[in-house]
Amino acid sequence: MQFEIRHVFPTDPETFWTRVFFDREFMRRTYTEVLGFREFELLELTGEPGGVRTRKMRTRPASEPPAVVKKLAGGPIDYTETGRFDPATGLWTYQMTTSASEKVQIGGVVRAVAHPDGLERILEGHVNVKVFGVGKAVERFIEKTTRDGYERSAAFTAEYIRELGLDRGRTEEAS
Repeated sequence: MQFEIRHVFPTDPETFWTRVFFDREFMRRTYTEVLGFREFELLELTGEPGGVRTRKMRTRPASEPPAVVKKLAGGPIDYTETGRFDPATGLWTYQMTTSASEKVQIGGVVRAVAHPDGLERILEGHVNVKVFGVGKAVERFIEKTTRDGYERSAAFTAEYIRELGLDRGRTEEAS
């Protein structure tokens, strides 16, 4: 299953990648305060702003998955995201593994493109669950929770950009 999620933010793509997306405080607040995850751990963050960056993190959502997903996992579900940002292409490419099963594949590409109101963040995601009889239902659950999380975090992202004074109007005025 493939899906797309779009949001517009009041800053430019370079500022988004260098000052927001990889900011440790932004990540912590997004996952713990906004999304209410039970656990968030930044395992690895490499590279310098403006260069190739990698990130690896482990999370445990607070929401209870459907019974079929719980059965696959045999307990609480953890996600480990591993991703790489390439400034030459402007793409964040990520894969997620889950404690639920090796039969669950989640990943995607995020890009931030110029938009009249700042930038448009575009997620092109995919979910593939190879479990006979329930795969499509689990895929729909993962897609829905991903969409819900992106919706909740979009408002916070715009607020965070403004909080740091990185919004488009203020960054242009400073130039």
